[in-house]
Amino acid sequence: MTEAIRQPLRPAATQPLAMPDQDFHRPFRDPAAPGVRRQPFTGLRRFAVFAPSLVLCLSLATGAVSWFSLDGAISLIEIVLTVLSTFAFFWVTVSVSTAVLGLFWRPRARAKGPLSGLHVAVLLPMYGEPASSTISATVSLLARLHALNTPHRFSLHILSDTRDLDAVAVEQSTVAYFCAAQPHLHIRYRRRAENTDYKSGNLREWVRRAGADHEAMLVLDADSVMGAGAVIRMADAMAMDPSVGLLQSLPRLLPGGTLWQRLQEFAAQVYGVNLGRGHALWAGNEANFMGHNALLRTRAFAAAAGLPHLPGRRPLGGVILSHDFVEAALIRRAGWAVRVMPEAEASFEDTPENLLGYIRRDRRWCQGNMQHLRLLRTPGVHIVSRFYLLQGAMAYLASVWWLVLLCLWAALGDGGVIRYFADANPMIPVWPSFPPVAQGTISGLVGLMLLAPKLIGAAAFVRDNRLGAGARLPFIATFVLEMGLSVLVAPTLMVHHVRAVLRTFAGFDAGWAPHSTERPSWALLARFHATETLLGIGLLALAVAGYLTLWLLPVAVCLLLSVPLSALLAVHARDWPLYRFAALDLAAAPRALKTPVNREARV
Repeated sequence: MTEAIRQPLRPAATQPLAMPDQDFHRPFRDPAAPGVRRQPFTGLRRFAVFAPSLVLCLSLATGAVSWFSLDGAISLIEIVLTVLSTFAFFWVTVSVSTAVLGLFWRPRARAKGPLSGLHVAVLLPMYGEPASSTISATVSLLARLHALNTPHRFSLHILSDTRDLDAVAVEQSTVAYFCAAQPHLHIRYRRRAENTDYKSGNLREWVRRAGADHEAMLVLDADSVMGAGAVIRMADAMAMDPSVGLLQSLPRLLPGGTLWQRLQEFAAQVYGVNLGRGHALWAGNEANFMGHNALLRTRAFAAAAGLPHLPGRRPLGGVILSHDFVEAALIRRAGWAVRVMPEAEASFEDTPENLLGYIRRDRRWCQGNMQHLRLLRTPGVHIVSRFYLLQGAMAYLASVWWLVLLCLWAALGDGGVIRYFADANPMIPVWPSFPPVAQGTISGLVGLMLLAPKLIGAAAFVRDNRLGAGARLPFIATFVLEMGLSVLVAPTLMVHHVRAVLRTFAGFDAGWAPHSTERPSWALLARFHATETLLGIGLLALAVAGYLTLWLLPVAVCLLLSVPLSALLAVHARDWPLYRFAALDLAAAPRALKTPVNREARV
C-alpha cells in the first residue's frame, strides 16, 4: 500500500476502527444503534403496492387456467406455464404499483434546528479510469462544499486500485496538481498494492485505517457527479436524525454521446425518477443501497457491514460482488435506518457507451445478484431487505423465466396452440368462461401493465415540468423512440441475461474489469450477437413449420435485428437523422431534461 499524496487534515485517530466480518448464521444488533421507528403510513403504502399486485396475479392465473382448460383438461406443461407466467407477472405489477405511488410523492421540508456538523469523508474509489476527468469532478465538488456556509467539514480521499503503473503516475501527478492549485482543500490519495475484494475491500481498508476520524462518508463511483446542495441536504438530514445509518440519493444519468446513452438518460429521468420516488414512499426506513452517491454513517457501516467471503468456489462463493444490497440489509439488521432521499436531486452517474458495454457490466452484476440467493435466509434481516435480495436476483432470473415461457409456447405447437386463439384471428386469445368484452379487457390489461410504468413516469414528468407547446412534440418523439427501441432490444437483453445466469451457475467467473469505451466494429458485433441471430433464425423456421404461435414472431424478428440494432445504438447521437427533432440534445430539450452537469466540464 502506498500513501502517495497527503495534505494535513487533523491528527489521526489513536486506534483504527474495527470492521469485523458479519456472521450470516446468527442475528446481530449494533449496541450503538438508537433503534428505528416506523415512518407514518409506511404499512399502508406497502399494502397499496403489494395487494393490487397479488390480486392481479391471481386474476391472471385464474384466466390462464380457464384458457388452458378449454378442452376439459390441463396438461403439466400448461400448469408450469401458468405458474411461471404468474410469478413473472408479479414483478411487473409491483413496478406499476410503485409507479402509481410515485405520483403522490412530495419533497420533505428541510430539517430545521441547530445542527451538529459532521466530518464527512468524500470517498472516490478508482480502478483505471481517466485520472484527469475523474478526479477533477470530485475536486470541483469539494471546492463547492468548502465555499458554502455549513457546519459540516469535508475532505476528499482518492482510493486507487489501479493496476497499470503508468496510469498510477498520472493519478499521482493529477492529485499533486490539485493539491498545489487549491491548498485550502483537504485531499488525500492512497493506492493499494493489491485490490483485495475489489470495491468493497477498498472501502473496508479505508474504514479500518481512517474511518474513526470521520462521522460520515460520501461514497462515490469513478463516474459519479453530485451537486454540493444535494450533499449538504443529505448531511443535514443525517445530522438531525441519529438513527439514520445510510441515505441513498436517486442517481440520474449524465448527458452521453451515443444514441444508447441519450435514450438511457431519457429513461432514467422520465421513468426512473418516478419509480424511485414511489419506492422511497413504501420503503420507509428499510430502503436499499446502490453502492454509490450515498451518505453512510461510518461507525454504523463499520459495525454492521463487514462482508465475509461466502463458502465455496467462485462465482457463487468467495467475495460478494454485488455488495451494496447486502450492506444495506446488514445495516438495517443492526438497528440503523436505511432511507432513499429523492430530494437530493443533483446526483448523477455515467452509463456504458453502447449495448456491448452495458451487457458486459450486467454479467458481473448478474454474478453478484445470484449470490444474494444464498443470503435470503440470513437471520435478523428485515423482510423488506429480503425482498430486495430476491428482486436483485429476479432482475436476471426473470429473463430465464421468459425464455422458458417461450420454449413452452413452442412445445405447445403442431396445431395445439391454435385452440387457444380465435379461428378468425389467431392474434386474439379465447377464454371460454369470460364474455368477449372481458376477454379483450384481460388481454389489453396484460399488455398495458408492461407499458404502464413508462406511461405513468411520462405523465408525472409532464405534470411536474409543465412542458410548453414547443417542447411537447420533441418529448413525445423521444418517448416513442425510446419505447420502440427498448422493445426491440428486450429479446437481446433477455438472451444475454440467460447466458449470464447459466454461466454463473456453471461456474464461470465474470471477474471485475473496467468497461471499454471504443466503438464496436461490425465484426465484433456479429460475434457478440451470434447467439441471438441464430435463435432468431430458429424461431422463424419454427413459425414457418407451424410450431410457433404468431405471438412470438416479433421476438424472432428482434433477435434477427440484434446486430444492426446494436450498431445503431452505438452511433453518436448527433449522427442520428432525427437528432434535432427528438429531445436527445439536452441543450435544446425541455428545461427539466437539462442537468446542472456538463459532461465536457469533467475533462
